[in-house]
Order: sequence, then structure tokens, then C-alpha cells
Amino acid sequence: MSISIVIRTPNHLGDCVMALPMINETGEAYPGSSVSVLVPENLACLYENNAAVDNILPIPSGHVHGTLAVFRIKEILAPHQFDIGYVLPPSFGAAAGFKLAGVRRRIGYIADGRRLLLSSPLPLPAPLSSTHRSELYFDLLRRGSGQDLEYSKPKLFLHDDDTNAATEILASFGISIETPFAVIAFRAVAESRRWGVANYVELCKELIRDKGFSIVLIGSADDFREGEEIASVAGTGGVANLAGKTNLRETAAVISRAEVFIGNDSGPAHLAAAVGAPLVVLSGADDPKVTSPISSRKRLVRCEQLDCLGCVKNVCPLKGEDQMACMKSITAKSVVEQIGLLL
Repeated sequence: MSISIVIRTPNHLGDCVMALPMINETGEAYPGSSVSVLVPENLACLYENNAAVDNILPIPSGHVHGTLAVFRIKEILAPHQFDIGYVLPPSFGAAAGFKLAGVRRRIGYIADGRRLLLSSPLPLPAPLSSTHRSELYFDLLRRGSGQDLEYSKPKLFLHDDDTNAATEILASFGISIETPFAVIAFRAVAESRRWGVANYVELCKELIRDKGFSIVLIGSADDFREGEEIASVAGTGGVANLAGKTNLRETAAVISRAEVFIGNDSGPAHLAAAVGAPLVVLSGADDPKVTSPISSRKRLVRCEQLDCLGCVKNVCPLKGEDQMACMKSITAKSVVEQIGLLL
């Protein structure tokens, strides 16, 4: 009788990409097992057509966090009678849902007062910043399974439907297979990581003028209006705003076709690394040792002399001229220079 395993994925795109090495090797750690992923529904398509995943269990968007989420997770998991559950999010609620659902062996890191909810509670490394988060997820599998598994960087496998859809979307904006273009993820979720419309406008102009690139802007539907502003102010006609017009797999396929990706340490940047695109990361409040996309084709643009660099705060606590200094110090020219070195 095969072992039935469920993995509760993280809640954010970048972390879901960083969890891919762990998820992709679970079947190797438990030969003959069945592997399911419990994932927020807006991220579920990330694991479609993945040979390592047998079943995708979407969590409705209104039940990802909070007390109601615990009982919804119980309802989703209980009928399957899972033998083993890996809980990647560090929250109390994620572990509580597994406990209530009767998952027999529950494996996760000790955090948020949930030790007693886990049958295999594992201590986090100290200091926490000493391990990249992708390897942290992978180590959970190593330690939980007792297998000496070899880590490999995140990789997202695209299929023909993804690439064909990307080709059609790009063609609708006048970008053919032969057209060189750069993809820009222009708006970070965290306020402390935002570079600003004016800087992205200047970057678009320089890439079109100096590199001969068309520009593809990506983001969520909430980012569409800002994307329109960038495209309009850039004023060259060479900027296509795809914000809100593609799903995750289509976005990944578009990025895979690009000459280069530019953006913050963010979900789209992790997608870029996972599909093998060259990428330039604007780095400030993030800590590259912990969350930077893993790629051998990456350049960081970073003001190393700042004492506050890598504060990992979502809102800059500084005031006056010092506020957002990590992002203000990055110029469009410095980004273009790094693109030149990368390519």
C-alpha cells in the first residue's frame, strides 16, 4: 500500500517557487508514494502538469488565513486520510488544520507555538538568516524523511499550452518571436521595495534607445493603471502593459522568451529564475542570502555601503533624505549597465 503525502505550500508566489525543489523530490524520498499539494487557489496552477505532483488541493482565497482557514483545511484534508503531512508555512493555523484533519505524521519547523501540533517538530537553523529559504524547505524533507537528498535549484517546467498562449499574447501587442524584449515587474508588494514610476519610465526609455528592446510590463490586475502610466509617459510606443492580462503560467512563459527580466526580489523574479531567464534584481530591504532568486544568470543592483541594507522591513522606518535610500540609490543607468554585463 503506497504512502499518501500532503504538502501545505507557502502562501506567496516567491515562496511557492522556492518550495519547488522540496516538492519535486518528495516522491524520491518516499518511493511509490502519492504526493498532493495543498495550495492557495490563486497559486494552484503553478503545480499543474508537474510529474512530481499527483493531486492539487486548492484552498479557497477566503480561507487561507485565520480561524476559519483551520476548519476549511480540515474539511479538505480529512477525506483523504493522509499518512504524512509536511507543513511549510510557519503558522499555528497551518499545523492545526493538519492535526484536526487526522494527518498521521505531521512534519514542520517549530514556530508560532505549534510544537505540540506537530508529531515531528524540527528546530529552525540558528541564525535563521544563515540558510536560504529554498534550502530551508528542502532540509525539512531531508530531515523528515531521513534521506540524504541532493538539492537542486527551483525549476518550473512549462508545457506547449503555456508557450503557445504566451506567443499569442505577445503577438497581440506586436511582439513576434524574433522581437527582442525585456520583461519588467514594476511594482513590488512591499512599499520598501518600490523603485517608482519615474525610474521605470527612464529605464524603459534607455532600454528601447540603447538596447533596441521592446518592453513588456507584468503585474497583477491591481497594477494595470500604474503600468498604463509607465507605458504612456515612456512615450515610445514600444511598451506593452500585460499587468492583469496573464495567469501565472502564461507570465512564466512570457518571461522565458525575454532577453532579460528586471524587478525586485519578488514572486515574478523567482519565476524568471525558475524558467532560466537572465535577471537583474533591484535589491534593498530584502536579504539576498535568504530570499534572492537562485540563478547563475543573475545580477544584483544594490547600494552595499548603506548600514540599513537588508532590513527586511515592508515599510521603511527612516525619515527625510534617509527614507528609502536603498531604492533611491539605484539609477536607471546602473540597471542598464548590469544588463550589459549580464548579456
